[in-house]
Amino acid sequence: MNIELGILFDGGVMMVSDTPLPDIVQRVEYYREQRLFMVVYNNEEEHPEELMHYEMPEHMAPPVENTPNIMIYSLFPDHEPIGYKVPLVHVGELL
Repeated sequence: MNIELGILFDGGVMMVSDTPLPDIVQRVEYYREQRLFMVVYNNEEEHPEELMHYEMPEHMAPPVENTPNIMIYSLFPDHEPIGYKVPLVHVGELL
């Protein structure tokens, strides 16, 4: 599974997956010190939190720091795109 981070035309932040995620995302946690993201699913018993080993590029920090939500998109062959907005929880002190 590949997940990429992007900025929308309105300044919002999105995560795009090239395969279906295991469940609906409940929230995304952003750990400021490490610039890492953790995806938390609705059904935490079946699908535990998943730490994404994706270090955010430095130029992406301002948009991520300024948004309370993140768009989740799943784009994969032979299926309609799936997209929805979830809370982006900021953990740690501002850099």
